[in-house]
Parts: sequence; structure tokens; C-alpha cells
Amino acid sequence: MSLVRLSLATLVLGILSGLSAIGFHFLADRLGEELFADGRNHLPFVVLIPAVGLGLIGLVLQRFPEGARGGVREVHESITRHAAVIPVVRALNVVLSGLVLAFGGSVGPEGPMVQIGALVGSRVGLGFRLSGTQLKTMVRAGAAAGIASAFRSPAGGVLLTLEVFGARFDQNLVAISVAAAAGYVTRITLLGDAYPFRLGYTADLVPLSCLLVVAPLMGLAGAATGHAFIRLLGRLRTTFPVAWPLWIRVTLGGILVGCIGIWYPQVMSAGYPAIRDALHGRMDTALLATLLLLKIVATSITFGSGAVGGLFAPTLVMGAMFGGAFGFGIHSIAPELVPQPELFVLLGMIVMFASIVKGYWSGLLMVADMSGCYEALLLPGIIAGGVAYLLAWKLSDRSVFDLPIDTCAGD
Repeated sequence: MSLVRLSLATLVLGILSGLSAIGFHFLADRLGEELFADGRNHLPFVVLIPAVGLGLIGLVLQRFPEGARGGVREVHESITRHAAVIPVVRALNVVLSGLVLAFGGSVGPEGPMVQIGALVGSRVGLGFRLSGTQLKTMVRAGAAAGIASAFRSPAGGVLLTLEVFGARFDQNLVAISVAAAAGYVTRITLLGDAYPFRLGYTADLVPLSCLLVVAPLMGLAGAATGHAFIRLLGRLRTTFPVAWPLWIRVTLGGILVGCIGIWYPQVMSAGYPAIRDALHGRMDTALLATLLLLKIVATSITFGSGAVGGLFAPTLVMGAMFGGAFGFGIHSIAPELVPQPELFVLLGMIVMFASIVKGYWSGLLMVADMSGCYEALLLPGIIAGGVAYLLAWKLSDRSVFDLPIDTCAGD
């Protein structure tokens, strides 16, 4: 009977997680579009909107500090330390993260989606009178459903629970997979955006010389870049004096990000439009490299100031800019090695996910799912992502989620 309850609970959980992802999309993206609809043509508003918006969020966080706790790390701790019981107050982190996105903070939606999915999983599991291992399975299933609906990648969501949340290849993985599939189907049925990062052409297999030479070099460079970001993110918390009230620190962070956004609005919010521009060749190598550096700085400032949100989307944007700069740069020198440089935008996302998140297979499957380029990405993604993953662990024995909780309150 408990297996029947578990099966029904995971199906309900997946649907609710998909609906939650849609709700978060409208909160973060649609509100952001309305706020900045005219602001791009009036430069003071590009600074004022994040400054005022993030300042108000800082006031809420100062009054309700529990709102700063959420995302991947918090979900992991709930499984390992709190018997998979997640308090409803964690939903505050999700709402505030959505507002940080809407106001232009350099964060992402996926970490909050992990949080809301896990929260729904915990509550649904308790409602179905599950406990122990089954309740932990529900939380993992919720996290998988959140990732599946946010990234439009059910396989990536399942693999992330294996790489990050301690799931195992046993019968409970079936429940996790069902929830991820249900969340994914709910999202794409209602919004119809199954492939957000599709190339403008059918990608060919990369040349053997690219696999043997370029892909490993890309992995090496990507690991170093990801490590530099983690170091900066960890250190920038000392830039904003702790003695200052939180709302002042977050306001200052909003002002700094807004100042960057005057000239480079691509670094604000999640930054997915920049990925699509890179995929369609609308950026040159210099701009891609510039946006990579500025996205690293803007994301570090946003989290260093004390704001909340997800780190997956900034990681993917950094990866896309890195991959684009790398691919187009090599293409300009030796076009026979990299005949399709746009493909490297996707490879860069895989590499940076492996380097920063320490998610190897999950990053590969997520990017493949979001782009539909399974065959073209498989071999170079395995090589470049694998090199980045192994070297990243050599450079640091912790992922970005192991940073102090007040440094990275979101993911």
C-alpha cells in the first residue's frame, strides 16, 4: 500500500512542480519585462530599478532572515540532517529570488525551482503519510521535477539528484523519474518552450582533430575560469562590510549591477537572451569575452551583497559566453578545427556546469535536452566536460554549493 501512495504522490508532486515553475516564470520574467519595458531607453531607470527593488528585498531579508535560506544547499541539508521535512517558510526564499530576478539581479530561476520542488515534495509526502526513506525520495523527486520543469530536461533532473542529492540506482529512482517527467510535461504542455537553446541549423559531428585537441583544451580553460569565479564569489562577501545593514549592502549591489547594465544589459537577470544571441552568431569574440567577465563580476556582486537567487542560470550564461569566445576565437584562427563555432556556445555551458556546479553528466544531459543537439554534443561534451570536471576537483575539493551559506544564499 505504501508503494501505491508513493506512486500517486510522485505523480501529484510532478504536476504541482510544473505548475510552480510556470508561476515562477510569470513572477520573474513577465514582471521583469514590465519593469524594464521602457527602462532600457532611460538610463537612470536601469540603475534605479535594481537599486530600489533589491533594497526593498534587503529590508525583507533583514526582517525575516529565514528568507535567505534556500536552494540546492538547503535542500541537501534537509535530506541529510532534517529527515526531509522542509518548513513552508522556505517558500519565502523562492518568492524573493523571483523578485531579485525581476529587478535585474544577476541570479537564476533554477535554484529556487529546486527549492520549491523539494518543498512541494516534502509537503505532499507528509500529506500522503510517507516517512523515512520514502519522504527523502519525495524531496529528491521534487528537486528533480523542479529542475526538469525549469531546464526542460527530465533526464538532467534525474541525474542531478544522483550527482548532488545522494539518490541511488534503486527502485526509488523510478519515483524520481516519474516526478521529473510529470514536471517536464506540465511545463511544456502549458508553455510550449521545450527547446529554449536550439541552434539555427542542424549541427554536424565535430572533426576528430577537434575532439583530440580543442575539446581537452576547452576543458582545461573552463575549469580555470570556473575556479576563478568560485574564488571571487567566496571573497566578495568581504567587500560589503558586515557592520552595514543588509538592506544597504543589497541596495549597493543593485546599484553596481545596474551601472554595469547601462552599457551591458545582457548581464542583468538570468541572461538567457544573451545565450540565444550567441547561438545565432549575433556577438563577436570580443563582446563574448567581455560579457563573460562582466557576468562573473555581476553575479559575484549580487550574491556578495546578500541577495538571493539561483546560480544555475548565471553558470550557463558564463559557460555560453566562455564557449562562444573560445569557439569563435579558434574558428578565426583555424576554421577547419571548429567549423561550427556556435556549437561551442553549448559546449561551454556543459564545461562551466561541470566546473562550477561539479555536475558532469547532469550538465551534459541538460544542455542536450535544452538544445536538442544530442548527437553533436555527446562526444565533445564528454571530453571537454570530463576534463573540466576532473581538473575542477583538483583545483578545489568543493563545489559552489559548499561556500558559506551567507555567501551564496540561493543555490
